[in-house]
Amino acid sequence: MAHADLARDLEQALGRLLLRRNRSALYNAALASAPPGVDRQTYPMLSGLDRLGPQSAARLADEVGIDRSGASRYADRLEAAGLLERSPDPRDRRATLLALTPEGRAAATELHDRLARHLADRIADWPDEQAQALIDGIRLLTDTPPD
Repeated sequence: MAHADLARDLEQALGRLLLRRNRSALYNAALASAPPGVDRQTYPMLSGLDRLGPQSAARLADEVGIDRSGASRYADRLEAAGLLERSPDPRDRRATLLALTPEGRAAATELHDRLARHLADRIADWPDEQAQALIDGIRLLTDTPPD
């Protein structure tokens, strides 16, 4: 198959993966019994801070693909739940850093583990080589710098 045909197939497959219903199914698996304050809106922030470490609300919003005003509202909810804390940004006195509390890190770990178990169930019948090829392909696609 030519690369152009593979690229079209990849575009279609990614489009299906990114559909709201598919993202929701993944989030629902992780959020089935999430701690208070964690829902579909706040989960990307919790997960993003877990992966990236302390970030300003603006930077985190850009990284996880939400608007900045939403990031501030969601941070308020996570902070009220004791999962996030704010501190002055030592590099910019006007900015505030968002960071997970120990409880927030524990919640993120549990939610990531739940999602991993859900994915394990989804690929349980796949040949190991096929699952590994998917993982390798996603890593190649996402780790390659954009043009």
